[in-house]
Amino acid sequence: MNTPAFDPQAAAQELFQARQQLAACAPVAERFGITSLEQAYATQRALTALQCSAGLELIGYKLGLTDPRAQQAMGLNHPLYGVLAHDWQCCEDESVPTPRLMAPRVEAEVAFMFAETLDGPDLQVADLLDALGGVAPALEICDSALTGWPRNLFDALADNLSSGLFVLGSRPLAPRDVDLSTLEVQLQRNDLTPLSGHASQCMGNPLNACLWLARELARQGTPIRAGEIVLSGALAPMQAVEAGDQVRVDMGELGVLECRFA
Repeated sequence: MNTPAFDPQAAAQELFQARQQLAACAPVAERFGITSLEQAYATQRALTALQCSAGLELIGYKLGLTDPRAQQAMGLNHPLYGVLAHDWQCCEDESVPTPRLMAPRVEAEVAFMFAETLDGPDLQVADLLDALGGVAPALEICDSALTGWPRNLFDALADNLSSGLFVLGSRPLAPRDVDLSTLEVQLQRNDLTPLSGHASQCMGNPLNACLWLARELARQGTPIRAGEIVLSGALAPMQAVEAGDQVRVDMGELGVLECRFA
């Protein structure tokens, strides 16, 4: 079968409509000729442009594929990224509105809160630490516009890495006051056995993942700005959730985050 011509606008329009109508669509990569990461990012940008035209306000970025083992399995040596929007943020003391989601799954992550713009040709960890205002536990509520969730990287990346909502811990710590590489992570849904992970699964240290993103965005001329947020990518296995669930993220010295789904 011949591969269709690459059409990022048409693919983005389908994803946009699926999210607007909360009705998942068929995978887009095969139908719209998305055959590379570059084309998937172009589709993601087209989707983001449609969302911003509809009033979405961007406030940061989300990382994905930050486990080197997963990267290797996909034939890559780097993570992927998408964007975050103000409208997707939920407060820790409020219920997460599941009617806004189609097939939600949660991930335990570290949130990086930027106090200063991070730009430059040769950024180092010290530059990142200087730019950060705080770090906190976070819960990303992933969701997919694709029926059955994406089955390949191109579909996932085009759909903004299955973005949904997110919750930030309300008591951030100074970035130099905690060693993120040593954090043991537990993600618990209701009274079920917690899913465990370790922050070192995230490129050895979540700071490394955030630094990779900062360098990549600076290289593109779109640096991370003061006031923006970056989510690290998953530190423990993903967990499906539904209305009525209570979810707890325990990151040891970084803190605990709890939220309820309504």
